[in-house]
Amino acid sequence: MPALRCFQLLGLITLLLVVSFLAPRLAWAAVSLDAVLAVATLVDFRRAARVPLEASRRWPPILVQGAPAEVAVTLSAATPGTITVLLREGLHPGLADAPLRRQVAIRGPGTVAWTWSLTPWRRGEHRTAPLSARVLGPWKLAWAQRDLLPGQAVRVFPQVRWEGRVGQLLALAQRRRMGQIPLRMHGVGTEPYALREYLPGDPIGKIHWKATARHGRPVSREDTWERSARLVILLDCARAMASMDGRRSKLDYAVAATLALTRVAAARGDQVTILAFSDRVLRSVRVRSGGRGSALAYSALYDLEAELTEPAYDLAAEAVFGVESRSATAVLFTSVVDLAAAELLRESLLRLGRRHRALLLNLEDPELRALAAAEPATPAQAFAQVATLEIQLANRRLARHLRHGGIRVVNTPADRLALEALDAYLAIFSKGAAASSRA
Repeated sequence: MPALRCFQLLGLITLLLVVSFLAPRLAWAAVSLDAVLAVATLVDFRRAARVPLEASRRWPPILVQGAPAEVAVTLSAATPGTITVLLREGLHPGLADAPLRRQVAIRGPGTVAWTWSLTPWRRGEHRTAPLSARVLGPWKLAWAQRDLLPGQAVRVFPQVRWEGRVGQLLALAQRRRMGQIPLRMHGVGTEPYALREYLPGDPIGKIHWKATARHGRPVSREDTWERSARLVILLDCARAMASMDGRRSKLDYAVAATLALTRVAAARGDQVTILAFSDRVLRSVRVRSGGRGSALAYSALYDLEAELTEPAYDLAAEAVFGVESRSATAVLFTSVVDLAAAELLRESLLRLGRRHRALLLNLEDPELRALAAAEPATPAQAFAQVATLEIQLANRRLARHLRHGGIRVVNTPADRLALEALDAYLAIFSKGAAASSRA
């Protein structure tokens, strides 16, 4: 490929051809120079093509949706002299908005590093283009292009790190110290774990009075989380979950919340089953307790995509009966924006609630919320606002009917979904929730 200097010289030769109209002898000189330039450019191209280059690329250990990351590219040359190289990284649109380019100069023999940042916005497996390099010839007349590294597939996982209360619960799950911290946390249920000698600072409520009387010295009770519950998570991957909330879809938030809930439940020792569905069951994942089970859940669900179909809530409820014959807790992540879907959801959850404890986490639609709050300027906008208010009213009626049927309903914006899911699930095992249910 000709370089800038080659085009500059061609411009001078063209100027000489123009002048040759006044002095015809200059035409032969221009043709000769043109031939010399062509041969020199070809020689320069071949010399650039023979320059030995080696490259390596180091990706971060894990790529997470919405989290900045850095990729390091190292380029080395063994020949002496200064070598100019134009690097190009072709990235999938899920990783970057456009290809990345960088021109570097290597003082050979030597090595140069190129570190670039990216923030992936789409989950799943994305394939990168090869790392291509254009090497400038020593006469700077031509570029020689080659691929230094082949393309590769990289995986982008849902949100892994959390802040606030969600991060605190996940940190406790990682350390497997659930229920053993000195702070009382709402929604954290306990069951007796062991007896030990009373230590200064132990709360009075932890003293086991019968054991104290039996041993003749103060004895405290250690508690741990209730264990071995059964949890089925229903993850809606149908049309409504494809809408965007910022730069992430509703399904992105739901997958991240599902995996956070899975990590906490698995750390509790619960048996977790995840069913992803649209108009059919897409995936069924059984998660073993412990950290490895959570890692397998991430690998199984990281590339889930929403399908433009209607959700089959009845089919999902039947699938729960198939995977759990005994009583379990069924948590459904969905977003109700259709009146017909709301009726099917109500019937399916009420049927599911006859055997299992059902919990509905309904994502609010940001566009509907904004449309309902805006002042209509045209008749079309007024009609759309009325339809929006009707959908919101139907959601409230749905929540009221489900609560009358003993099903807990949580309506939440997407950015609070994980927190609401963990609080609602842990509240099921808290003593306060048990007392309120008996009342």
